Amino acid sequence: MYEEFSFIEKKLQPLTFGNTAARSLKDDCSFFSKVNDLVISVDNSIEGIHVPLGTDSRIQARRAVLRALSDIATFGASPLCILSSISIPNNFKKNIFDKIASGFKDALIEYEMFLAGGDITIYEGPLSFSITVLGRNGVENLGRTGAKNGDLIVLSGDIGSSFIGLKLLQNKISQEKVDNYTFFINKFLVPFPRIELGKIISSFSTSIIDISDGLISDLNHICSQSNLGARININNIPVSKVAKNLMNSKIISFSDLITAGDDYELLYTINPKDSENIDEDSIIIGEMFKDSECKVVDENNKIIISDKGLTGYRHF
Repeated sequence: MYEEFSFIEKKLQPLTFGNTAARSLKDDCSFFSKVNDLVISVDNSIEGIHVPLGTDSRIQARRAVLRALSDIATFGASPLCILSSISIPNNFKKNIFDKIASGFKDALIEYEMFLAGGDITIYEGPLSFSITVLGRNGVENLGRTGAKNGDLIVLSGDIGSSFIGLKLLQNKISQEKVDNYTFFINKFLVPFPRIELGKIISSFSTSIIDISDGLISDLNHICSQSNLGARININNIPVSKVAKNLMNSKIISFSDLITAGDDYELLYTINPKDSENIDEDSIIIGEMFKDSECKVVDENNKIIISDKGLTGYRHF
């Protein structure tokens, strides 16, 4: 059975990968002498809120790191390290320490990061992670505030696949209804932060946000921070063939897809002259306007959905 300092020494200290900034996890602070254009973000992951109860703790640990990483992609930053605050339920099983360390290791190696420090506690609640991620070489003038009237709205990948994965895990969608259902489950359990894309588009985007709370909700953040409205064409919003089949069967709705979170795709705005710079996995879905609303329209510019009454994931 591990106790706190044994867990740190035997399981977490190796995850520093010898980086001196972590000080072997023997101090209360890490120390960075030279980091250019540092970007910092923090993200919580709580079992029963962000993942279903009973999700394997290795998966939870890895997912907590990956979803936190997505935020620094919006500043075009390169991952450096994480700090983790872990709250472990007091009825834990003895293998939870190995699983947490393994989940962290999977994510850290994949993105060439190291564990720089953190905190551990035992309490009466569910497994919980607070992950602080540090990135370097970020671009200061990015974020949500720079969109301009007439800018094009661009989306990487598709939306709604993670939502379908969650509903499969919750048994709210039958596996029989979904071809290759494990793909969709993994879209939820193993997010893919768009780090490399963030670096590329940081040179020409006017604003960037990752889709964690839902397409409409996160587009609204850009709108409100840039004092503009938006109009997106329903026919341009990319969704999977499976999602279309589920909508046709009335199992899910289009509103579900544009308000569901956990896609972790990048939503960004660009000057029309830069449209030739977008990659083949991204698509122009709309345009920024001098308006106060985010609207979904059809090919005839008829409003199908407005943001009034539509929300995404709510933290409160």
